[in-house]
Amino acid sequence: MKAYVILNPVAGQKDPEEVKAIFQKAEKNSQLEYALYETTGKEDLKEVVESAIDQGFDCIVACGGDGTVSGVVDGLAGQEVPLSILPRGTANAFATELGISKKLEDAFQLIVGPYQIKPVDLIQNGSRYYLLECSVGFTSRAIASVSREEKNKLGWLPYIWKGIRNFIGVDDIRFNMTIDGENVFLKANEVSLFNTGQIGIIDEHLINDIKLDDGRLDLYVVQSRSFWDLLAILYYRLISSPKKAPHIKYWQVKHSVEIISKPVINFQADGDLMGNTPIKLKLAKEALRVIVPEA
Repeated sequence: MKAYVILNPVAGQKDPEEVKAIFQKAEKNSQLEYALYETTGKEDLKEVVESAIDQGFDCIVACGGDGTVSGVVDGLAGQEVPLSILPRGTANAFATELGISKKLEDAFQLIVGPYQIKPVDLIQNGSRYYLLECSVGFTSRAIASVSREEKNKLGWLPYIWKGIRNFIGVDDIRFNMTIDGENVFLKANEVSLFNTGQIGIIDEHLINDIKLDDGRLDLYVVQSRSFWDLLAILYYRLISSPKKAPHIKYWQVKHSVEIISKPVINFQADGDLMGNTPIKLKLAKEALRVIVPEA
């Protein structure tokens, strides 16, 4: 195995030297060959990955949180070279969904085998690909207001607090959406497109019927009227019945959804801000191959 390792040294709260030591030991024991790249936050990860593929590496290893993995996936979409993951971020929803251990040593052993390769769906935005979900509304506003220092120190807690704070007192957003050719006009607090029901904070699916390989995307629109409505929605999500929650609208997306908002607002994907509305998101079926535990 010849692996290209992309390490985010500031992801999560673990020492990146632990990761380096594991790969150094494995190469010394002739388990694999590898090259290591440490991210700076300024590079284009898609270009980094494409260069590694051109050099003939057998797999690309993403070591970080969901944001790092998402950036790596952008260069792997549609390629035969598989992705392997060493989860070490604040949230590791993608690894959790695929049954990849959060323990560094266990996740590493998966790289050298035994393993199987699983094809999964992605969300496509132009030439960019996302893994988990994309949203416009109070979630993107919360992410915009959480600093790296807060994220590293407190994990996912600042997102919840700032999400609630951004929800309270914020006017509804006017949305014009085209869902698989159907035009929809409405006011809402949040529009979210999911590729998985796993959020990475806990090891449970909060929406059981959303899977990475089900050949569809799931669109939820939140039209809460008060803080108590939001609590009700959270309750229904916790019992995995969000479609039954008050002030929720739902669509299955089999091809694409275009989202226009007034006012223009930023959107987030996989936990990072990516740009502003309008956006067009498509289903990229089985666009990624991932190394996962044997069944």
